[in-house]
Order: sequence, then C-alpha cells, then structure tokens
Amino acid sequence: MFAFLASLIFVAAGEVATPPPSIPDVEVVRYLKSNELAEWNSAMRITAAGETRVKTGQSILATSGSAAAANKGPKVGGLTETPEQVKARSQKLIDEGNAQIQQALPSLTRLRAAATARAAEKTKPVVLAVDLAPAAWNVAVTQSVVRLQKQARDAGFAKAHLIGAISLLGDGKLSRPAEMTADLRAAWTKADDKSLAPVPADGYAYVPGADKALAAISKGIPAATAPKQLAVVWAEYYAVSAEGSRGLLFLRLADAATMRIVASEVAFTEFGATAAPVGTCAVALRDERSFLPRLAESGDWLLGFDRASNPLGSALLAHLSVTQAKVGMTAAPYVIAVAGGGPAAAEGVRAKWRAVTATAPAGTLAFQVSSIPTGADGVDVGQLTLKVVAPAAAK
Repeated sequence: MFAFLASLIFVAAGEVATPPPSIPDVEVVRYLKSNELAEWNSAMRITAAGETRVKTGQSILATSGSAAAANKGPKVGGLTETPEQVKARSQKLIDEGNAQIQQALPSLTRLRAAATARAAEKTKPVVLAVDLAPAAWNVAVTQSVVRLQKQARDAGFAKAHLIGAISLLGDGKLSRPAEMTADLRAAWTKADDKSLAPVPADGYAYVPGADKALAAISKGIPAATAPKQLAVVWAEYYAVSAEGSRGLLFLRLADAATMRIVASEVAFTEFGATAAPVGTCAVALRDERSFLPRLAESGDWLLGFDRASNPLGSALLAHLSVTQAKVGMTAAPYVIAVAGGGPAAAEGVRAKWRAVTATAPAGTLAFQVSSIPTGADGVDVGQLTLKVVAPAAAK
C-alpha cells in the first residue's frame, strides 16, 4: 500500500544531468497529458503489432530451414513452397513489422523525451527555507500570537484552548515552563480577549477515545465531533546552541477533531530576554529529489515522527511541512508532551519523519532527513540545516 511513497525517489541520484537520464516506459505514462497518453497508447499498439509480425517472420525462417533440410517444405493450399518462396514470405512479414515499428517510433521518441524532461523537472533539488530576524521575547510572543489568531479565525475556529508550553534548552532537559504559558496567555488575551477559552477545572491532558472515538484534550471537555469545532494551541521553545538560551519559539495551532497541526509560527528569540539575540537565523531543507512537493501532490498524507528523530529537527520539519509543503502533521505527540495523558493513537499516520544529527561546520546545526512509510523502507530526503549568522556575515 505504501510502496508508492518509496517509489517517489527515482533511480538517478544527485544533480540532474544534461540531458536527463531516460526513464522506463512504465514511468513515462505518469508524465503525459491526456492527448499525449492517447497518442502513446496508439503508438505502443502499432509497435506491438510490428514486433509480432517481425517475430512471426523470424520464426517461419527458423522452422523452414529445418524443414527444407528434411525435404519437407511447408505447404500452402496443398502446394509445397520452395525455400525461396518461404524466405520471401518471411522477409515480407519482417519488413512489414519493421515498417510499423518505424512508423510509431517518432511519436514514442518525442513522448519519451517530453516525459523524461518533466520527470527531471519534478525531481530536481528544491530548497525549503525560512530566514528569521531576531526579536526580543515579548515582541516574538506578541507577533506570533497575533498571526496565529488570524489563522485561527480564517480557519473558522471561534475558541482556542491554550494547553501550555514545552522547552528544551541546551542541557537537553524537557520542561514545561509556567512562565512561558503565562506570557502566551497574556499576549493572546491582550490581542483578543474573547477567543481564548478558559482552562478547565481538570486542566488539560490527552484523553484517548474509547472504541475508535475521537480523543479529548481534557477530562472536563467533550471531544470534538467535527473539524473546526475546537482549536488547540501550544508553544515549543528549543535552544539553538548548548550555551545561553537563545532559540526558536514555535506556536502551533491544531484541530482537536483531526489532531492535525493546521498552522505554525516560528520566531528567533531568547526566552525571557528584553533584548533581541544577535544575528539572524537561517533554516533550510535541501530536498534532493523534490520529495515533499511530490508527496503533497500524491494525496492526503499524515506524518508523524520516528522515536530516533531529533526534537529540534522534528520541530523544524513540522513547521516546513505545514507552512510550505502543505503536508499533514499529527498533533497528538505534541499535545501529550505539553499537557500529558495518552497514549496517542497511530491511526491515520502513513509515514514518519526522521531527522538525525549530521556533521556540520561550526555555528551550524545539521540533520539528515528521511521519511519512513508505514510498512516500507525509508526514503532519503536531504539535509536540514540551521545557522545563526552574525550581522557582519549577513551583509
């Protein structure tokens, strides 16, 4: 079922050569327009008929030789053909078959070239990137909240539940800082005091649904029964270096019914600092074979994260997937990390991202990215990098 995902990466590796490598005929049809496909099928039928005539003629020649040696020539209408007649009849079949093949060849050659060029265009390397200017903590929080509020309204959510925040600093320890949640709640209320739902008496937690029912975000809140009924908001903060606390603040919006992330904001800031961090933050995913664009075109995908995936790499992939590639991302693991509860249902997750730390120059974080379809081999996607660029170097 999931072999298609693995097949999205074609045989050729690295940069596309000039001219691009040809693709198998079974792949050609993927890249033809409807009128071209009709022409292709017609040319293939003519070619197949020609090949059949050629093989028939060759077979007659082969069998007539042994028959002539036994002085038992083939008979036509009760008359025995001479070897010369058999050879002439066979050669006529071969010539007619070759003529059919040659008749169809220009169309097939042109359509193969068109399909190959389109395949090369679709599978060329692409870069998903975002450059983040530094912002003081309160500015980053306010701007992220305002932008996410607009996206929530545009999506049709009347109320949003802010379930909390998680932080992963340079010491590698995950925490749930109450100050961060308080800052976000204050900024949200200041910008729009009507759209933020009150915290339930039981607090927030991921509550799995029984018998395939939808999960709830609190024991005191009924599970959503349809999309766009209940919005879930949380924050994630990840340090970008072992020293200090400057990092990336993510603000996410998810639909509680589908447990999908539907919006994501990111800012380069320093937790609690009144001044902006130095430099700019550049994030880039070099997708070697246009995997993400083609994945988005191939249907509705919901992706999660492999246990071996780096948390910061995962956070960046979730942001790029939702905002640029428009690929579905599951929200359940994040809701559990932020609010507790669980376990998360794996239903609907068709593949998982894996971002593992890779060797990189000083000042750059790098992750090797792959996608692992359920029940299939992983697909190498490319390298994800994060670099903090000093002001002088950025000029």
